[in-house]
Amino acid sequence: MLRQRALIAFRDVQERGGGLGSGMIYRADGLILTNAHVVRGSDTVAVTLSDGRKFEKAKVLGRDERTDIAVVKINATNLPTVKLGDSDDARVGDWAIAVGNPFGLDHTLTVGVISARARELNLAVNGDSRTDYLQTDASINPGNSGGPLLDIYGRVIGVNNAIYSESGGNQGIGFAIPVNTARFVADQIASGGRVRRGYLGVSIKNVEDAGAAYGLDPNLKGVLIEAISDPNGPGAKAGLRPGDVIVKFNGQAVTKSSELQRMVGNAPIGSTITLDVIHNGKQVQLSAVTQELKDTALPKPNAGTDSTTPDPGTTNGTSSAVPGLKAKNLSADVARALGIKSTRGVVITQVEGGSAADDAGLQRGDVIEQVGQTAVSSVAEMNAQVAQLLGRQTGGSKQVALYINRNGEKSFVVIKIG
Repeated sequence: MLRQRALIAFRDVQERGGGLGSGMIYRADGLILTNAHVVRGSDTVAVTLSDGRKFEKAKVLGRDERTDIAVVKINATNLPTVKLGDSDDARVGDWAIAVGNPFGLDHTLTVGVISARARELNLAVNGDSRTDYLQTDASINPGNSGGPLLDIYGRVIGVNNAIYSESGGNQGIGFAIPVNTARFVADQIASGGRVRRGYLGVSIKNVEDAGAAYGLDPNLKGVLIEAISDPNGPGAKAGLRPGDVIVKFNGQAVTKSSELQRMVGNAPIGSTITLDVIHNGKQVQLSAVTQELKDTALPKPNAGTDSTTPDPGTTNGTSSAVPGLKAKNLSADVARALGIKSTRGVVITQVEGGSAADDAGLQRGDVIEQVGQTAVSSVAEMNAQVAQLLGRQTGGSKQVALYINRNGEKSFVVIKIG
């Protein structure tokens, strides 16, 4: 039986006319769970309970933009609460019930099914989303945000969050934050006003998205290290290197970057974690001590996006196995001119406009330090590794990953050939 008395409607008291949203009482001492975007920009909001009671200045205890979860406190006790379920148990095809305040029509209930699980979308305003989503065709509309998505037994399995729509209204594709994620975030906000997350200090991606470009087994599942974004971070200290693939976290298999982000983020700050890693074709186990994620610790820009690069001092170079690219061995003089410490690698001297190298964003003066998972120190070594990677791939379109050093910023660039 649905406990509708635990559901609420929001009105932002700081906006003319008031923005509308939904929420749910998840603790009897007056703690309310909702979306961060429902209360964004406000220290207090107006709350109306389903029994008609109103609280004009409910306090916003905290918001987490990475998951779009917020907690609001009202001065009341012995309140009815929703029953939180386990979103990991939700399966595609299960019944899903959305309850909320769409268009101001309070206590609206719509029914559908779970259409998909672990849907990866980047809906965070800062581009650093830390959750995946349950997808449902239960009707979700403006005003439903922050309300519960329930299973057939009335247990909360998600927090209604967003819709896919070309018209602005419901088209049968809605998204909810899994309640396990919401509960983890809300409990931290309630206890300390903010969320503390662990981090490794690396940039990652799903290995299946471009594994062939790195010379990896096409059947390998895991998370690829694209770059070391913090040279003093836990990942670097543990021995992680660009091109490594994390396949297990504390003994649990990981196949997606979003999974690894959640596992690392949920690990207690200062705890020791174990990582099973494919390094140079061999599986090794590394240990890392988590540090707290700070806003200043977000990944640095990809090496393929910077528009200013020092001149290597010459346009001469040898044609490479990468179409449209000429390069030469990196010397100490060129390294000094580029302002980099390393003297190992291959410096790009020319990029032909409209070529595959140009399309990938490579620039004159970039230093290629690695092809796939293999370090290179000469044009000959680079060409041999590129030819080897391309030779393993079938079909007309092939890819090769080059690890680029640009002005000290390092990252992989994937070049599509053919």
